Amino acid sequence: MAAKRFPYLLGHAEIASLYGVERQTSQLWKTRGVLGDPDTVISGNPYWLLPTVLGLSEDGSREVEPQRLKEYKAEIAGGYEVGDPAQLPEIIGLKEIPWLFGKKYMDVYQWRVRKSFAPEDAMISGSPLWLLDTVLQDAEERGRATVQEGIDRIRAGEREQIKPRGRKPSAEPKPTPPPLPEAQTFKPGEHTAQDVAVFAAELLDSGFSLTVRPKR
Repeated sequence: MAAKRFPYLLGHAEIASLYGVERQTSQLWKTRGVLGDPDTVISGNPYWLLPTVLGLSEDGSREVEPQRLKEYKAEIAGGYEVGDPAQLPEIIGLKEIPWLFGKKYMDVYQWRVRKSFAPEDAMISGSPLWLLDTVLQDAEERGRATVQEGIDRIRAGEREQIKPRGRKPSAEPKPTPPPLPEAQTFKPGEHTAQDVAVFAAELLDSGFSLTVRPKR
């Protein structure tokens, strides 16, 4: 039987480790466009190919630490480099596996807890990943029935996608706020406390906040 091989994939944790930065920095690179869109998304998590990640050092502004690259590669059993996302094998995570068995997520979770499921082929950024072939072979050996529709979804490239963060945008546009009133300066001898009070009352009645900063 041929040795199992798994492509070098990296999440934010691995990218941060290679460049010796915090994980939040890698996420910030993604937000700012320094790190492009993920090469693949599995179970709602983004992953990048190794050549994509190494490409971040090409402009000389950041540098991969060779020892950490060596350690990363050693952690991927049967690891190999893929340069094109289209060449990736069929890889799935915990959110796609239930599709294959017509089960719920917690059913698969319990299989793992009871060690009645194939060990993951790789753990990337804290998330377990499997080759589709690994899961199907394990199901056959255990006599566990699979659902063809789920297999077809995986082979067609369908995966659980990243869910947008934050509040869902409202369908109704927000009304344009009223313009701020012009600032006024009140000077001793020229204005009275009553003048100040009247102006303050007008602002508060209009829904504006008021900050008083004394000046000499």
